[in-house]
Amino acid sequence: MSTKISNLQIDKMYEMAIKNGAIGGKVTGAGGGGYMLFYCPFEKKHRVAKVLKEMGGVITEFGFEFNGLQTWRINEN
Repeated sequence: MSTKISNLQIDKMYEMAIKNGAIGGKVTGAGGGGYMLFYCPFEKKHRVAKVLKEMGGVITEFGFEFNGLQTWRINEN
């Protein structure tokens, strides 16, 4: 594994997320951008989000799509 996958900021944010209720997490993305994805019990997600925001994180809501990838095209006239 590359030593460039993480840095001190990411490591500290991961540590604080776990201390505040996250069960686990993963760094995603490539090329100097991406996300940290955390798995949290529902009742602890707000506490985890708060501590990450205080550390400079940006919280992004998302949802799982159980019907697979869906795309669309817009036709411009």
